[in-house]
Amino acid sequence: MLLRQQAVRKAALWKKKAVDWKGDLLHLMFPNSCLVCHAELPASLVHICPVCESELDLTYFESYAEATVLDKLFWGRVEVQTTAAMLHFQKEGGTQAILHAIKYQGNVDLALEMGARFGRRLLEQEKYADIDALVPVPLHPKKKYLRGYNQSELIAQGIASATHIPLRSDLLTRGVHTESQTKKGRFMRWDNVADIFYVSQAQEGLPKHIALVDDVVTTGATLEACIRKISAQWPEIRISVLSLAVAK
Repeated sequence: MLLRQQAVRKAALWKKKAVDWKGDLLHLMFPNSCLVCHAELPASLVHICPVCESELDLTYFESYAEATVLDKLFWGRVEVQTTAAMLHFQKEGGTQAILHAIKYQGNVDLALEMGARFGRRLLEQEKYADIDALVPVPLHPKKKYLRGYNQSELIAQGIASATHIPLRSDLLTRGVHTESQTKKGRFMRWDNVADIFYVSQAQEGLPKHIALVDDVVTTGATLEACIRKISAQWPEIRISVLSLAVAK
């Protein structure tokens, strides 16, 4: 009996060593590098090195008692209950590297991880406690097919994993395939998205307070268009905005 137990332990040890050896070999052949500074990462880290992690430009908006720049972005345009963004966005910074990896490099795991981090921050604040549905800003089906995913939906899934708020991707859809918003000004952006969103005709099982989830907010034109459509169909639903990043 003792010999058998020793044999089992030895087999388990050799199996662990084999797994570790394979992991080390894969890391040697395909080393991980930091998304921001491109330094090689140890096998225990996946996306960002500790130095770049410490330098991420967090907004801390979720803990603000006064209005933030994201709140003020919608003043006089549409009614929004509350807002939050985890990161400040500016070119050449760590946030840009993260968003680029999520949006254009197919880094699904990073989108889910950042969403979960965002969700854990929201859990610490009472003002988000009554949000009962997360509604990701939708992509046109063609763009989603070409990209393979909707980055806002992945971020929303990450938030949902941390907060257990249900995801409702069925309430809002996107129609016309618009041009990229990247180089457009505020009014051109609004004209580009004013009539491209459609809401569900559902009348039962509707949430009372939804949070629209986006990857990054610049002028707010896309979110404004979403809010106007939802409010026209369901004026009783309260709407908040959650974005992974906001332009600085």
